[in-house]
Amino acid sequence: MTNTLPARYVAALTLGVGLAVVLALNLVWGDTGRSWANAILLPAALIITAGTVVMTRGRAYQFLGYLLLCAGLIVLTVGALLIGKHMTWGWPLLVTLPCLAVAGTFLWAPAHPVARALHRTVTGGALLGATVGPVFFLRRADLFAWPAHWWALYMIAAGAVVLGNALELTRHRITYRLQGATLLAGPALVTMLLGYRFLTGALPL
Repeated sequence: MTNTLPARYVAALTLGVGLAVVLALNLVWGDTGRSWANAILLPAALIITAGTVVMTRGRAYQFLGYLLLCAGLIVLTVGALLIGKHMTWGWPLLVTLPCLAVAGTFLWAPAHPVARALHRTVTGGALLGATVGPVFFLRRADLFAWPAHWWALYMIAAGAVVLGNALELTRHRITYRLQGATLLAGPALVTMLLGYRFLTGALPL
């Protein structure tokens, strides 16, 4: 028999932590004249609380709770950037966090091999997309020289993710596994080839 905290305790604890974060943000950046951002921060704390509580209701509700939790964290990040007047440099977080949220749905992969391969393709692409935010931070820091068409590396990497899932699909004993793998592998190879050509400058823009 497993011991789990009652929902009211989970709600109280999560809401307390959320409100403490909101209070800390106000103490640190309360002099920016953007107290109106609390209209974003406070609902975000409530959404996070709701998501956490829903996740404790059992596996049938965990996915819904996860979506609510991720939405709350993204809204909280928006509020934090606004109250601190840091949206100009912090906006890459709003690329990374949604991508991480999508990537996290890997925990709820479907059972059917084809559906699972497609889902892994989406989550793998999202995990790759999550690196775009840090890349923008690094480019702004100007620590080293970037290739002229650096974004083509993402085309190659995305194609590799799709191709990997296509190859993995072939090991399952289903009648149309080769058709499904071909539908994934074809565009993946074309994307990787185009990305390589852009990266080397063979296809100028």
